Amino acid sequence: MNAGADIPAAGVREFEHSGDVGLEVWGDTPAQLLSNATRGLCGLMTWSRVEPAAARHLEVRAETLADLLVDWLSAVILLASTHAELYASADVEVGDDGVARGTLQGAPVDAARHELRFDVKAATYHGVQVDRTGAGYHARVVFDL
Repeated sequence: MNAGADIPAAGVREFEHSGDVGLEVWGDTPAQLLSNATRGLCGLMTWSRVEPAAARHLEVRAETLADLLVDWLSAVILLASTHAELYASADVEVGDDGVARGTLQGAPVDAARHELRFDVKAATYHGVQVDRTGAGYHARVVFDL
């Protein structure tokens, strides 16, 4: 991946994938990659801006950064579904031990304020890719809708 002008300012870009949808994500660090992926996931779930009103703590462990990305996003989807919430951002730390810890900032789904977009069911391992680049990290992940 050629870093530079092709990277969106938000660090995330959507792509279509045979009836599903994917995210292409960039970050200077693994933590920023997960944070940007969380924001991108929120953008798949709603067209509306989510004003954070609550926080949820999350911890995920995985052997590889690709596994950590899929497992983190899967955990975010599970929390969103379980608590009927949308998460606008995540403050994430990734340790050398393969553990990502973070706080999701979000709000309960409110039909009066949130225009829902996709019912994201799962982050998949289909075609998942995480690469170290000269500018940090680049990833692609596909979601089941």
